[in-house]
Amino acid sequence: MGDEPYAALLPWAVYAVVDRARGDGPLWAAIAALITAATLLVTSSRGERTTRNVLVLGAMGWFGALAVAGALHRSDTGFLAHDGRALSAAGFALIAFGSLAFTPAVEHYTRPHVRSRRWDDPAFQRLNVLLTLIWGATFTGIALVHFVGASMDAPEASTVFNWVIPIALAAIAGHRSRVCWDDFNDDDLFEPDPMRDLALDWDSHST
Repeated sequence: MGDEPYAALLPWAVYAVVDRARGDGPLWAAIAALITAATLLVTSSRGERTTRNVLVLGAMGWFGALAVAGALHRSDTGFLAHDGRALSAAGFALIAFGSLAFTPAVEHYTRPHVRSRRWDDPAFQRLNVLLTLIWGATFTGIALVHFVGASMDAPEASTVFNWVIPIALAAIAGHRSRVCWDDFNDDDLFEPDPMRDLALDWDSHST
């Protein structure tokens, strides 16, 4: 489970579901998200064979910090209680954009589906940067939408800005990611394969 691309979003989804702008909502939301991230790390079967799971490790650090903040500032009117979901989504964006300085966050999920000889291919590296940018920008938008939603008192507006629009943004990002991935694979199909050419040449000579 911890190696599935969709699973990386679970800690943030759990936080959004559990969080309530009252009482200890942000604290329990952060704890739930932290437990979810730890579970994903434990259930990962890849270990260090490909790359570190930057998103999950970052989630543990981010939600751990939010849990501490929630425990120290238990207030119904504080910033964390009011804008917890926005802070949560901003954390994803920071982790994604920050990973570009080292290894793009999504590379942990794309490497196992690409031949190892292409891991250093500029086209594959560009793909990982692009996918990471897509999701980083998406969660930046989600954070802004959550901030707007938290500022509106109408229940209908809260539903639209805290749920409908974020889900729509995530769906668009998922679609764009699939298009980028398919384009990369289409290019890969026409890449010269020396071993395949050798096999075809052998067959032609043997017949």
